Amino acid sequence: MSSNLRTAWYRRLWKDYGNILYCLPVILGILIFTLIPMIYSLIYAFCDYNFYFADNQFSNFGFQQFKKIFGTDLQKTMHSFYITFRYAIATIAIGMIGSYIVALFLNQKTKGVDAFRVIYYLPCLIPAVAGSLLWKNITDTYGLFNNYLMSLGLEPYAFYTKGETVFPTILMLSVWGWPGSMIMWLAQMKNVPAEMYESAELDGAGYLTKTFKITIPMTTSMIFYQLIMSVINALQVFAGFYPLMNGQNESELDFIVVRIYKAAFVNYQISYAAALSWVLFVVIGLLTIGIFKTSKWVYYGEEA
Repeated sequence: MSSNLRTAWYRRLWKDYGNILYCLPVILGILIFTLIPMIYSLIYAFCDYNFYFADNQFSNFGFQQFKKIFGTDLQKTMHSFYITFRYAIATIAIGMIGSYIVALFLNQKTKGVDAFRVIYYLPCLIPAVAGSLLWKNITDTYGLFNNYLMSLGLEPYAFYTKGETVFPTILMLSVWGWPGSMIMWLAQMKNVPAEMYESAELDGAGYLTKTFKITIPMTTSMIFYQLIMSVINALQVFAGFYPLMNGQNESELDFIVVRIYKAAFVNYQISYAAALSWVLFVVIGLLTIGIFKTSKWVYYGEEA
């Protein structure tokens, strides 16, 4: 590098030092807590990491962990992916449609709607683990709900004690995350020009016509974003349901990330958990690419 180029580079660096300082914590956070752990996990996925012997971390390099995942443990792997995909498909469909309908209701100019928005959003302030423990106290075999049923002389409802009731129960608990999506929908709906609704009203359009012809098409960019994030989050579900596992029907709650956690921190199979994590990473990446490939229906505005 010539002296002139070096001097120009130093001047540019000194000129932008404030921006660099602002970005430095984020850059360091991504580097230390994301990129470096990802590199190490990829290395561990091809080794036999021994949790108890620090000097024997990178031994027996090969594909043995992936052979185990798609070989001897193939049935367990497919079961975890099956219940994860089943949960993802159901919650994404119900959650996106349900939260969108709630946002449409809260987007109306009705007296007291601002207070209702705040009240409806409050559950999102509760951490996922705390919310799960709260729901566990309500839906446990001798929880608040079943105690109320038994006080009326009715049989307690088997939330987690029967395999056929576990899935409907966790779908019910997924409603807990609707307020977060609702806020995103509301923000996008507020950006729809009011002139479009006024023109439609002059033409005699009703509420449903305006919703399907204006609101939904004008919010497709947010629908696309929510779809991407919902797929990623649903396939990584963990904190919301791991505290619910109490030895009863654990196979119905054995999501892929729950399986990764148990492999790493219960059975201390670090390399196996790392390999399983990378399989999930590839699956999420392929699904995300597929969604982007089919995004021609998304409207980004006239300047897009």
